[in-house]
Amino acid sequence: MRSWRLLVLLTGLAVALPATSVSADVSNARYYSNQTTYGNPASAKTVAPPSGYEMFFLETVARHGSRAMTNPNAEKRALSVWSTASRRGQLTTRGKRFDNDLRAFGRAEKKLGYGRLSTIGKDEWRGIGRRTAASYGDFFAGVVKAGDKVAMTNSPIYRTRQSAHYMKTSLSKAFPQLGYAKQVTDPSLLIEDGSSKKGKAAIAAVERRSSVRAAARKVLLRIYRPAYVATIKDPVDAALDVYLLYCIGAGMSQDTRVSFADYVPLSAAKKLAEVKDAQNFYRYGPGVAGERSSFKQADPVVDDFFARLDQRAKGGRTAAVFRHSHGEVTMPVAAQMRLPRSQTQARSAFSYGNNPWRGYVVGRMAGNIEWTAYKNSSGSVLVTIRHNEQPVKLAGPCRPSEIGNGYFYRVSQLKKCFR
Repeated sequence: MRSWRLLVLLTGLAVALPATSVSADVSNARYYSNQTTYGNPASAKTVAPPSGYEMFFLETVARHGSRAMTNPNAEKRALSVWSTASRRGQLTTRGKRFDNDLRAFGRAEKKLGYGRLSTIGKDEWRGIGRRTAASYGDFFAGVVKAGDKVAMTNSPIYRTRQSAHYMKTSLSKAFPQLGYAKQVTDPSLLIEDGSSKKGKAAIAAVERRSSVRAAARKVLLRIYRPAYVATIKDPVDAALDVYLLYCIGAGMSQDTRVSFADYVPLSAAKKLAEVKDAQNFYRYGPGVAGERSSFKQADPVVDDFFARLDQRAKGGRTAAVFRHSHGEVTMPVAAQMRLPRSQTQARSAFSYGNNPWRGYVVGRMAGNIEWTAYKNSSGSVLVTIRHNEQPVKLAGPCRPSEIGNGYFYRVSQLKKCFR
């Protein structure tokens, strides 16, 4: 049994994150939680390797780009609540527009296909491909010259294959002769809820907070009269449906005029984002102190990072591996790899006041984790890590190499730290 995975994560220490490591042209000003769009900056930051080391391998795991809702269920629930209020004459002036906005939004989603990339989502992955090609131009030129291959893998869900396609489009534009291995669908890139009994109890405790119920009421009162809001059986769930539409709307802004921003005050969005972050924290993030159920399903992905690196170091012809997956994968991988603001476990119920974990950092649309490997003439290997295209230093006991300004790690040290 791998002892590191029992109590590997920090349980009480809040780790400060350098500003550059959360800013791939992104803002948390609107509190979209893990549905925050990635942005499309002109360039990305890399760290130069120590003298004598040359890049020989690149691998990532990433979330798909911004998308439509995965299904119409939240819209149907919201419309059902609205329809009852309409029959009872319990709509506000603003609320009388809500059904039209729902239907217009749904039409835009049906045009794209539920769960499929929006225009912004496609641009996010074109941009990541463009910046990857620019950041590692000499490396890719060498890959072409050597006749080595690039591997693209995806989960069984179509939007991950779309993301791979748009990244590949940009890479191929920069390097038309770049060769690709046959694209593979990897079931390990699809992960389910891993919350424990304690984690589920913590989520329920967060959802019961009076501040959360007050935020839900703020949202609902934008649409319904107070007498009707008082009759809604689960006001928090009803408000979260509207909040989810608001979040997804950010990534759909080039496909529809509807944003739902008029129904979600910023103060309420902040509190509902905290609820969403708590749900993801216990289901896919660091979770309960001393437990690992929330992130253990990412074990095969972390193991594959080491396996692919070892294969390349031994002379393998696959020079880069790009894994396209979901937030349910990037969040637990970030926890296991001890990325800043991604690994602190909870001893008490999660809140923004007691934990630095944030969905807009760890789980956002097109979010990505990258290993770049370098070696010298004697075969010594160093790895540097970027999170959302920004170099990061790992938290906790992951000690960097004696060379590389704290950004480079020996493979043996990473294996010891992660395993």
